Amino acid sequence: MNKDFFKIDHKISLLDVLEVLDISIDDVVIKKDNFFFDPEKIYIEDFVSFKNLKKNKLSFFTNLKSNFTNVSCGICIAEKENFKYLNKNIIKIPFSHPKKGFSKILKKYVTVNQKHKKENKIHPSAIVHKTAKIGKNVFIGAYSIICEDVIIENNTYISERVTISPNCKIGKECFIGSGVVIECSILNNKVKVAHNSILGKIGFGFIPNSTKTTLIPHVGGLIIGEGTNIGSGCTIDRGLIDDTLIGKYVMIDNQVHIGHNCFINDFCILAGQVGLAGSVTLDKGVILGGDVSIKDNIKIGEGSIVAGASKVFNSFPKDSKIGGSPAQDISSWKRLVASQRLN
Repeated sequence: MNKDFFKIDHKISLLDVLEVLDISIDDVVIKKDNFFFDPEKIYIEDFVSFKNLKKNKLSFFTNLKSNFTNVSCGICIAEKENFKYLNKNIIKIPFSHPKKGFSKILKKYVTVNQKHKKENKIHPSAIVHKTAKIGKNVFIGAYSIICEDVIIENNTYISERVTISPNCKIGKECFIGSGVVIECSILNNKVKVAHNSILGKIGFGFIPNSTKTTLIPHVGGLIIGEGTNIGSGCTIDRGLIDDTLIGKYVMIDNQVHIGHNCFINDFCILAGQVGLAGSVTLDKGVILGGDVSIKDNIKIGEGSIVAGASKVFNSFPKDSKIGGSPAQDISSWKRLVASQRLN
């Protein structure tokens, strides 16, 4: 953990970790000849990658291919069947999904290393309109512009050079990175938007004309569900008439574009450089690999997976495995690729 940017909220004991993971102390494996084992007196001082694991540091272990022979102490979350690969001096915490368990601990105890106090802190260079409603413990960074009738709820962090246009609403415990522009948008609680993303801008709808092509006014909005994470450099258009909708706990990587009137259901994952044309629907839990492109008005069924670099021109049903250009059932695509290599 880089302590220049992140900090541990308070002193964490081994018992605290076990409580978060719902693990009994009896399930923890420790060197049998350590007669001085007292879980109340073992503290976590840092969170590290496995290769950097040392005394009073916590990590997780999943990669059997990694070089783990030189790691000889510390506290590690691992699957029980993998304990045999770890040094006998390492304190071992059993958990079925070690990375998920480690993530739960980070979310519980690590925060951004902000030095502002609990009262609102608005940088002197920020411009906040008198009609904007600012909740408690809100930070607004340098040169940010908060326009008329914007609502920013409690415990939200607005970084520097952010622009939030009139009537937008930002929920509780949100994080808005530097350089973000937000228009015609409602962000529910715990939404995170990384640097230089643009939300709710006008979509690419136009009326072609030989003398004067004109953009169509977009009078819909953008609604983003609770817990959604949006990476850096993303662009998400507002709706033409109805709203563009992003569900709950959607994970959107860097440099993703989502066109107007798309509907991204809960728990979808969009890797870097994905591009969705207008009115695309992704049902719950769809996963898109990097550099996937999807044509307008396409629907991808619940739980489907689209391989990286695929170009999708047709809709697919629930639980599809999709790949290729043009995209098709992935088993058919693999057979096609294999046959082409033989020719």
